[in-house]
Amino acid sequence: MKHLIIISCALLSLLAACKQDSANKSGNLPDAQKDKIVELAGNWIPIDFCSRASQYGSVLGAMNYGHKPYAYSVTFSPVFPDSVECSNNVKTWRLPITIKADTVELKGARPENKSVFLIVDLQGREKQLTMFDPSPGGMLMDKFIKSKAGSKNGYGDFLAALNHNMFNGTYTEVGKPKPANDKKIQFTPGGYIMEFKDYDRYELCTGGDCFFLGPDMDVMTLRDSKKEDSAKSFMYKFSNQNDTLRLFDLIHVNPDDKYSYKLGKQAYAFTRKAAE
Repeated sequence: MKHLIIISCALLSLLAACKQDSANKSGNLPDAQKDKIVELAGNWIPIDFCSRASQYGSVLGAMNYGHKPYAYSVTFSPVFPDSVECSNNVKTWRLPITIKADTVELKGARPENKSVFLIVDLQGREKQLTMFDPSPGGMLMDKFIKSKAGSKNGYGDFLAALNHNMFNGTYTEVGKPKPANDKKIQFTPGGYIMEFKDYDRYELCTGGDCFFLGPDMDVMTLRDSKKEDSAKSFMYKFSNQNDTLRLFDLIHVNPDDKYSYKLGKQAYAFTRKAAE
């Protein structure tokens, strides 16, 4: 019993010391940095990337004809005034920062301890950050805006912006008899599909293993929230005018290789009427 009391006291002392160190670290930050963090608080997402994806009707097009941003979201919080949270489609990580005037330095973001920089512009009508990223392929620049989506995390806010840019408008399914072909199908920013009988959720592949067919074919996953194990991935492609959306089956070729797929036949086609 005596040993337990000693161990408990030691743990409490250690936790108190950690809290004190954290408080001192935050307390030693310049007031200007703390104030700037309050101004910046929220999820910031790369709107240029979302716009390129809309232009090409393709996430891969945005990458191949432009580039993939360092992160899909950057999150500031007064709770962590000495760091920022970054996220992409597979992970979330935190980086220490320093703020001088209107420049935020994300320290050690790139190999060889290179930093990524954010230039802050909160004066205009459209508040924005401009990211300067010394990537291995050369200096990249991306415009970030603060999200109003209110998702659970930064990547969720990014997906909402990407979905809105990619799928805004209403769709009609091609080749269906009336009244089915009169339904106004919508792919909402939140990842819902409205008025489509087969599926009611969708998610775009934005990187990693979900690109089953390599760097030239976009993939999205559909599912029916009312059915278990209903998720199914499709290759999707917009027409050159972005007014027709086609979904193609993916055929699993090798049962021993979960990423072994080939392109199958067209499963669905939709015509789009752009939002007014």
